[in-house]
Amino acid sequence: MRQQRHYAQSGVTLMELLVVVGLMGLLTLAISSAFVAGLDLERLQAERRATQTQDFALEQRLTRLLRGIKLAEDETDLNTYFVGETLTGSGELGCDQITFTTTSPGVSLAAIASTDDFETQHTQRGAIGGVAEVSLGLTPVGDGGSESGLFERLQRPSDGDYSQGGTETVLDPEIDQIGFQFWNGTEWITEWDTINGAERRLPQAIRVSYTRTNANSENPVRSFVVPIPTSDVTADNPATGTTGGTL
Repeated sequence: MRQQRHYAQSGVTLMELLVVVGLMGLLTLAISSAFVAGLDLERLQAERRATQTQDFALEQRLTRLLRGIKLAEDETDLNTYFVGETLTGSGELGCDQITFTTTSPGVSLAAIASTDDFETQHTQRGAIGGVAEVSLGLTPVGDGGSESGLFERLQRPSDGDYSQGGTETVLDPEIDQIGFQFWNGTEWITEWDTINGAERRLPQAIRVSYTRTNANSENPVRSFVVPIPTSDVTADNPATGTTGGTL
């Protein structure tokens, strides 16, 4: 009797091919989704790092200026002062403009590195060192044009007129709101005036709060507190003659 031999079929069926193609499609989709998600996460982290860098630079600058506030003990000295007032806005974060005299702008690196004599530098760059008048706020003193954000006005030396003078630049164009509050020894208040106030004293500390145009909706307000080393205000010796309401 002739033996019959059976051979298994070789090759791939259409059904198996469709299954493989489907699995490859799902794998490709998963890899693509993971790649896109990774790119989005990297972009968000880069934006967050950039914002944190801006915040750090801004807060360092304001801290340095505020810690150097200078108020002469002589009450007849009209060239040193500290004024916090509300020019625009609701005052939700505090007053939106402060003007003060400070020793903290220091001497520029260009002046330090220059080999020119003092008179030449004074002519080219203006006054070098000494007490300067600084104004910080969202409302420019001069013509801001199309620019917006936090303006810094610097005048050296202080001329006794806190409302104008000097040069004005945009310190941070992304600041949407800013507020300043002042600790008078017992509570935070929203205005301070050593020119028209009953007492010629500095707050014990200043709290700065601000928001950015691209702020995180979950925590839009950043705040930090700057102690004022030259203030004599304490809980036992509060400033009682200052003006302004509380928040």
